[in-house]
Amino acid sequence: MSKRSFKEKVCWIVGASSGIGESLAKELNRQGAICIISARHEENLRTVKSQCFNPDNVKILKCDVEETDALPAIAEAAWRLHGNIDYVFLNAGIAVRDLIVNTQTPMIVKSMNTNFLGAAVIARTLLPHMIAQGTGHFVVTSSISGKYGFPKLSAYAASKHALHGFFESLRAEHDKDGIRVIMVIPGLVKTGISLHGLKGDGSSYGKMQESLKTGLSPEVCALRILKGVLKNKNEVIVGGVERFTILLNRLFPSLMAFIIRNHPMQKLKALRLKKATQS
Repeated sequence: MSKRSFKEKVCWIVGASSGIGESLAKELNRQGAICIISARHEENLRTVKSQCFNPDNVKILKCDVEETDALPAIAEAAWRLHGNIDYVFLNAGIAVRDLIVNTQTPMIVKSMNTNFLGAAVIARTLLPHMIAQGTGHFVVTSSISGKYGFPKLSAYAASKHALHGFFESLRAEHDKDGIRVIMVIPGLVKTGISLHGLKGDGSSYGKMQESLKTGLSPEVCALRILKGVLKNKNEVIVGGVERFTILLNRLFPSLMAFIIRNHPMQKLKALRLKKATQS
């Protein structure tokens, strides 16, 4: 059996203008994939394309996942660009960071539309095409917050939990049709998601979380994600020692609930520093 690769595979990366999505696009292009890159800001996408190893193998398709009514037409347009799509990387996201009591309803709606509903609409639109061609991959960027909730991340965690429910159901329904679903669960990755995030009233959060400053680089994160995708894993968990909290939460939920209630990010950071000094 020949080794699986992304060479000449059509990959649509949604949320490709920065962070993990940008690194996925560049690495997929380097590995020989035919890339379609999407995000809200076309000028940022042009910058990403210009920095790719083979920019001639990259097409830009503007897409704002929050505008869910427009997504079916955009997804159909993405499919028509090459007549098929092998991998859809659903990576767009936004963080709303605040206490629940301070989080206004429009911010909950915005988080659900951007992080969950947009991905669901795109998948629902492309699903009949993938069934017809007998193959297709949805690579869905979730988060550790998709496994358990954190203080000040209620709207974000809710949207990531929703991704798991929807796409795990899709996997169960259509595995027989050759459709694969890979849930990507990043831990602490050094991206600007909190810097570009919002407070509960819709104002800019405007700063990087301390825990993210020492996180995994987006480039390393992308490499590990793609390695897991090629292995056809159901879940690809990427990060430092914090990734083990998923197992801890499964085996010892009461202990994990105590940790989460009592400054979880500081505890995760302490674990990372302890590991670094011992290595």
